[in-house]
Amino acid sequence: MISPISRRAVLRGLGATLGLPFLDAMTPLTALAATGRTSSAAVRTVFVGLEGGIWAGEDGFFPWKEGIVAERGKDWGRNGILPGGALADIGRDFKLTSTLEPLAAFRNQLTLLSGLHHKNDHIPNSVVNGHGQDLGTLLTATDISSTSGVTLKNAVSFDQVLADKIGHLTRVPSLSLTVGRSSYNTVEATGLGYMGFLSYDANGNALPTEGDPAILFDSLFTDGSEKQKSERDVERRRSRSVLDAVKDDLRRLAGLVGHDDRTRLEQYFTTVREVEQRAERALQWEGKPIQLPAGAGRPSTEKQEVTRNGENRVAEMRAMLDVLALALQTDVTRVASIRLGGYYGNFGFLGFPEDPHGNYAHNNGDPEKIKGAKAIDRMHMEQFAYFCQKLASIQEGNGSVLDNSMIMYGAGLTNGPRERKHGDKLTYNAHGQVNTPVLVVGRGGGKLRGGEHLNYDHGTPLSNLFVSMAGVNGVENCQFVDSTGPLTGLVG
Repeated sequence: MISPISRRAVLRGLGATLGLPFLDAMTPLTALAATGRTSSAAVRTVFVGLEGGIWAGEDGFFPWKEGIVAERGKDWGRNGILPGGALADIGRDFKLTSTLEPLAAFRNQLTLLSGLHHKNDHIPNSVVNGHGQDLGTLLTATDISSTSGVTLKNAVSFDQVLADKIGHLTRVPSLSLTVGRSSYNTVEATGLGYMGFLSYDANGNALPTEGDPAILFDSLFTDGSEKQKSERDVERRRSRSVLDAVKDDLRRLAGLVGHDDRTRLEQYFTTVREVEQRAERALQWEGKPIQLPAGAGRPSTEKQEVTRNGENRVAEMRAMLDVLALALQTDVTRVASIRLGGYYGNFGFLGFPEDPHGNYAHNNGDPEKIKGAKAIDRMHMEQFAYFCQKLASIQEGNGSVLDNSMIMYGAGLTNGPRERKHGDKLTYNAHGQVNTPVLVVGRGGGKLRGGEHLNYDHGTPLSNLFVSMAGVNGVENCQFVDSTGPLTGLVG
């Protein structure tokens, strides 16, 4: 007769092989007896990004304890003073603004973070305009400034650093997803810049993203027909031959060129090797089926007609979030990024049909335009809350998938009152970068405190959040770009 301890070990092994949802019977007895831990299931880390910024003025992303005071605005960045001169409502009893209200059910798992920023975002850039960084540097924190006519150069994003450390534990090291079409040119890093991408590889190249939930479902959860499997085998052999030939050519070229060209060839070789490793990883997992939970099904392949007033935006977001939740539930991946939406397209269904970027992001403090900005931000937050609720409803161990997740939500730009170092006149910055709007939902397997608005002095690197997130994932001694250590108050 198999003992309870052995049975749990066997089930955990089968879970890793088959991609099963985490079962109560997989939880080690020692974990069940421990206090202060939600469960022993793996931590999932997700990055949700919005284009074009988030309204950070009154009743926006950051709750205010006291309104704007001109004289106080000159000392912004310390003691909870926000850009413009409002005083942040910090601590555990902060008031939920209209933007944050959709997260009321998750208040105890919500950590709001103000005062953080990427110092490299403030370096003048001759290639891109004020939009320059946006989502493009939210997870990279790098200096993408350049000279006129030179293609921008990004760096590896934190989600990929994390995937490099823990991605081998799952079928798919990480997912890079989008919803809808971006307003920016995201085909390559030219013109307005990266902006619409969140995830970048080791060479700073934007990772391909998937924007169709049906295709994503097929790629993650189905093997296809026997004919498709046979075609994959042929393609795999062909790719293997091409990769071998490319590597041989690169080695020969390396001996014929100068130092700078050898460096470029080494970078290219790294990319080739990454392709090779992905192919090897896919082969390793192929043939190991995933047992989907009851009721899980493939999203409709029928393309929704793009409506004039944008009514289909919500359906698009929820369809993709459903598949992402399924991927996290079945432990297909533990790292994902998704561009959920932003200030582009039409929001007539909310009662604000004008150009969202020109009118609501660039609102210049106009009360009517601010109403539009807040409505757009709240709608996005409602979809994020839908995702959180879905994860909270999925039980595993003695908690939920949300308990075992750490989900960062935010934007690379802030729309709202700007810093006031000189003069008393209040001005607004449509795309500021001095107080990056970010929050985290989830308990990270019991490691995150939650239920608090944490404010940091201006100058505290947003990269410190990534250091903390790495630690929650068991990656110790992480250093990322301008980080100075983990954030205080987040983990405990």
